[in-house]
Amino acid sequence: MRGIEAALKVYGEVNDGAFAAEALRKLYTDIAPSDRVLAATLVYCSLRRQGLWKHLLMKYCRRSTKDMSALTHNALIIGISGIVELKYFALPVLINGLVQAIKSNGEDHDIGLVNAVLHTVADEAKPYLAELKKSSALRDQALYWGIPGWAAAQWSKDMSIPEAKRLVRSSGMRTYLSLRLSGGVDREEWLKEYTLSGKKAWASPFLERSVRTPANPYPLEITGFSDGKITPQSESSMFVAEAFSKRCKGGHILDMCCGRGIKTGQLADMMPDEQIEAWDISEGRIKSAEYEMIRMRVKERVKFRCGDSLKLEPVQDPKAILLDAPCTGSGTWGRHPESKWRITPEMVSDAAALQKRLLERAASLVVPGGIIAYSTCSMFREENEKVVAAVMANHPELVEIPVERTHKLMSRGKPFGTVIWPGLPWIDGFYLALLSKRK
Repeated sequence: MRGIEAALKVYGEVNDGAFAAEALRKLYTDIAPSDRVLAATLVYCSLRRQGLWKHLLMKYCRRSTKDMSALTHNALIIGISGIVELKYFALPVLINGLVQAIKSNGEDHDIGLVNAVLHTVADEAKPYLAELKKSSALRDQALYWGIPGWAAAQWSKDMSIPEAKRLVRSSGMRTYLSLRLSGGVDREEWLKEYTLSGKKAWASPFLERSVRTPANPYPLEITGFSDGKITPQSESSMFVAEAFSKRCKGGHILDMCCGRGIKTGQLADMMPDEQIEAWDISEGRIKSAEYEMIRMRVKERVKFRCGDSLKLEPVQDPKAILLDAPCTGSGTWGRHPESKWRITPEMVSDAAALQKRLLERAASLVVPGGIIAYSTCSMFREENEKVVAAVMANHPELVEIPVERTHKLMSRGKPFGTVIWPGLPWIDGFYLALLSKRK
């Protein structure tokens, strides 16, 4: 399968509810090796600023999008994104690839439309986009960088207008893969081996166990992945688990919402003398997490349980609780761009209500003298500082523990916790509050 055809197929599946990374992974072996990067690039370019591409489609197409087939509409979105973002890809090749994909599905009647719209965008859109990019209006910045208007408006209420604009720009940027090295892996030796294979990577100045790549390589093809030596993980996520582990003083550890087990595996790797209990409500995520522990060679020290974290009882009173709470994921919109087009303002409020209940439960479970790490990958204060403030007001026994801010993208929350701003391709937006329970 050629790259453009694969991009169309994956983009269609994402519009039907799939996640881009999973859809690409399932199709990976069917795509011609030389076209895999192109397919992934087109998918993520199309999703990252999808709102802008739809705006340009309405601006330069005389036919209503309601009268188009889904395939034609998707081909136009991918084509527009490719024209604007792929600087070194020949326009005739892109258009011809999309036309052939449409033709192979028997929709010849839309070939002329696709040709006309894409050539018009190529000829006319550049000045308009330059004007939009220079605009001082927050709504124009949100449109240009592909951020839902309601989210930009909410950020303007949560912070200053310059901060909101900064967050809009950084949330629309392209992200790259960072890797966490497991204990016992020498970073310089691993980098040497990796670069000898013809690929690029360098040490992160932010974290001792992290390296950065200038791309998004397929994990199974990365040196050491199958052996559990490296794990794809954003540096912000790594920092949360590291900050938590530094405050742990031994005793039973509970990971209340473990997801697919990335932070669980990181904790098990960094704290080889501790036993970890990990919960998640999704059976599929638990199975993925169990496989992750096998890959990491730490399965003996992690006990997983599937169920509601508001109802499960720990096998032992936890001395430390990691609550990486379910959230809207707005800090990772650059990495998972399909998510931002599925989130609504109501979902932010719903997430915050659940987060408060989960943090209340954590406060009731942790032993006196123990600690709680509350984190999200959201940049909405309603899911972060306001959750922590509400729970601390109900639990005067909880006190905040300072977090060492080691990077210029980290700032003090208002008033609680630490915010990690997205601002580099390897650093997602995150929030972390460390809380101690008085004895």
